[in-house]
Amino acid sequence: MKLLFRTLLTLNATSWMLVVYAIKENWTFYRLNSWVFDLMLLSLPVILSLASIGISHFLSKDSIGGCEEFSLADNEFLPVYLGYFFLSIGVSDNKTMVFLYIIVFVFTFLSQTQYFNPMFLLFGYHYYHILTSEGTRIFVIAHGKVIRNKECIVFDNLRRINDTTYIERR
Repeated sequence: MKLLFRTLLTLNATSWMLVVYAIKENWTFYRLNSWVFDLMLLSLPVILSLASIGISHFLSKDSIGGCEEFSLADNEFLPVYLGYFFLSIGVSDNKTMVFLYIIVFVFTFLSQTQYFNPMFLLFGYHYYHILTSEGTRIFVIAHGKVIRNKECIVFDNLRRINDTTYIERR
């Protein structure tokens, strides 16, 4: 299940490249109006993100209480996404785009930066770097209002993505 979840998160993170490229190239499907097809493409990352949240239910449960330090990471990965957009706009042919996408997909999967998904922000999630009271640095994707005080950090409904990354389920 973890491999499927990681693959889906990577697809979430990189699918914007394909969406932007397809819109730039005016792709369409059968006789669909290009605007209709573009809107369908734009909905694809939203649907994949919702699927990720749904599938996270099947990951193993965990909880964390208390921390030494924490920092909000909501805007930390935004430059990566802007880079994806600029790459997609700059590519001039389908073959190059396919190879570029495969390379970015593999590097994203292996580097584990796929856990950041800007769509999650729209769904009310926030990203945190946390140093636990045991001295472990973890990355938490949590639902709800932004946490401003380390005494308020209690996560009872976490799902483990890997040893250092968790997503909160309500």
